[in-house]
Amino acid sequence: MSRHYRLVFRGKYLPGLSPEDVHANVAELFRAPVERVRELLSSLPAVIKQNIDIEQGNRYLEAMAEVGLITHLELVTDEAGEPIAPGSWDGVERRSGVERRHRADRRAGRRGAAIVPDRRQNRGRRKTDPN
Repeated sequence: MSRHYRLVFRGKYLPGLSPEDVHANVAELFRAPVERVRELLSSLPAVIKQNIDIEQGNRYLEAMAEVGLITHLELVTDEAGEPIAPGSWDGVERRSGVERRHRADRRAGRRGAAIVPDRRQNRGRRKTDPN
């Protein structure tokens, strides 16, 4: 299975464009009344499209940028089809907490064999060194 995303608008417009112009552009793009688009974009975060794959999502991102909206993709389901809690995935894969705990426990132990006595107190390494 593939990951599914949703296209989200969080209230940011491209610089130099008024919200009224952007709403008119979006209404023209989706062939919808301007009032409906204004209502959709006024509730933040506004989900514009749901359950799309990455290719469709990138096409929608480009189309929204052309009309003046700054949008982003949020992951909805992972590769196994399991739903992901909103806002819990930020695009960075992390190690599990178990691995981190294991490494911390290892570091807390003593390093007995790694510590060697200073050899300068005894005879040197080479046979030519003075006693």
